[in-house]
Amino acid sequence: MTKEKAREPRPYRAPLREQAALRTRLLITRAAKATFEKQGWSGATLAAIAERAGASLSTVEALFGTKAVLLRAAVDYAIRGDIDPLPIRGREITNQIETAPGAVSMLELHSGHLRAVHGRSAHLAFVVEQAAKSDKHVAALWRQMNENRRDGIEWATRTLLAKPGVDHLHAADVRTTFWVALDWGTYRVLTDHARLTADGYQQWILDYYLRMFALDRAGVASRAASASSVPETGSRSRRRGGSSGAGMSGVQNTPPEDVPPPRQK
Repeated sequence: MTKEKAREPRPYRAPLREQAALRTRLLITRAAKATFEKQGWSGATLAAIAERAGASLSTVEALFGTKAVLLRAAVDYAIRGDIDPLPIRGREITNQIETAPGAVSMLELHSGHLRAVHGRSAHLAFVVEQAAKSDKHVAALWRQMNENRRDGIEWATRTLLAKPGVDHLHAADVRTTFWVALDWGTYRVLTDHARLTADGYQQWILDYYLRMFALDRAGVASRAASASSVPETGSRSRRRGGSSGAGMSGVQNTPPEDVPPPRQK
């Protein structure tokens, strides 16, 4: 009688349980972002976040431990758009920006990328900046956010200067331009106070890039025109400078009515 081979224990996996755990983490992270943005650092509590997420306080504490850790998770979620730990630089949008064939197409993609990232994170960044003045853990988070932003500016500068047709640009000027664009405050001012829509903000950033970098607008003229929701007819469909109706302000401009031809005598 032969001895049966000892079976190696099979690793235990419970996909449904893992999915449920990820779903709970996502709900709590979303709730944290919303609570911090509404209540601020001092006003947000783990209990309030748990209630908004539909989870127990003990679950929140087990997953994140402290409010500072949860704030960091909320910032990562706001910047990346999900709870996947893969950094932005490892994502497809980075590859698209790097492999764009020209400077204008690269800046089109970059302005859209900023619209997405800042639309999710600009107001939470303000909470972090303010809380950093009174909490050492949040201060460390704020320093890391700014180091990451500096790294993003250096990457964007290298990427733009590697494109054809930009020999007239200087690295220091390019960095300064990207500092303004990558500032969360720029997004807040333009959307909260200048009343630009998300579309208007994206167009403003792109127009800003093209002016500061002295690049030809022809490559984006058709895209800018299609961004306007106001139909235009006849010879008035093209505006001076090739800008769209949304243009710099994000406010649609109604074109003047066409003048009827004179009557034949």
